[in-house]
Amino acid sequence: MPAVFVTGTDTDVGKTFVSALLCKAWGASYWKPVQTGLDSDPGDTKTVKELVGKDLITFKPQVELQKPLAPWRACVLEGEPFLKLEDFKLPKTNDPLIVEGAGGVFVPLTKELITKDLVKQIDCPVIVVARSQLGTLNHTLLTLEHLRAHDVKILGVILNGKIDEDNCTALKELGVKVICQIPLASSVDEVTHLVPSLTELINDYN
Repeated sequence: MPAVFVTGTDTDVGKTFVSALLCKAWGASYWKPVQTGLDSDPGDTKTVKELVGKDLITFKPQVELQKPLAPWRACVLEGEPFLKLEDFKLPKTNDPLIVEGAGGVFVPLTKELITKDLVKQIDCPVIVVARSQLGTLNHTLLTLEHLRAHDVKILGVILNGKIDEDNCTALKELGVKVICQIPLASSVDEVTHLVPSLTELINDYN
């Protein structure tokens, strides 16, 4: 079954909530390959499980770090070995798989490697989560430009937060595939109906 990598345009754009939403909508499993910040947070795997429900299948992160920093800096400060791309393999599952990245596509995994390189290693298409508010045009277009420059497959953008129809319209007029707009919600069940099927998305891409 297909795997989809979820990245964001910035910190706190709602990437984890959207990852949980996609798991719920598509009956997908969940994997966070690199988890940081465990000294102050239980981790995104636990958060997604709480949002989706106890039946969600999750896979243990390949790398777990304590400090809430980019993986490269967390490794340096914690004295942990640097990440090696060849160590990352997609978990085997019969379900679709949502893979949530650590931050955006330019977040350093090491001094030489960024999240984009991990996406290329595991070879799956990307959904970009972006804020719906002011500033999203610049952040979204920069993220997409970088992914396209490196031949990464992009399924589209999900706008998360207070609905802003003008930003959505502007992105579409600039050639961006906006998958859906997700308003502020307290549970994934409230907004699952807004997500198109994975088959539809893949067919649209092809």
